[in-house]
Amino acid sequence: MVKFRLIDVIDGFYYYEIYPEGDVVNRGGVVFNPETNELKKRTNPEAPYDDDKWIGHAISGMKNKDGTLKKSGMVAWY
Repeated sequence: MVKFRLIDVIDGFYYYEIYPEGDVVNRGGVVFNPETNELKKRTNPEAPYDDDKWIGHAISGMKNKDGTLKKSGMVAWY
């Protein structure tokens, strides 16, 4: 399970924090522009969560059904 939260939107770039297993201490982050698909920054969470899967799973759950981006959310898998 991974939680995410929108921190800010600056010049079209969305700044999200990523919390693996809901752990705010070992957070990661991603900054991207959804209009241009430009990735500005990607920071994997600290160990033991230092794996690309956390950010990938979070990004997969960021969009609402209408295509807008969520302010916060959670993605779970098994």
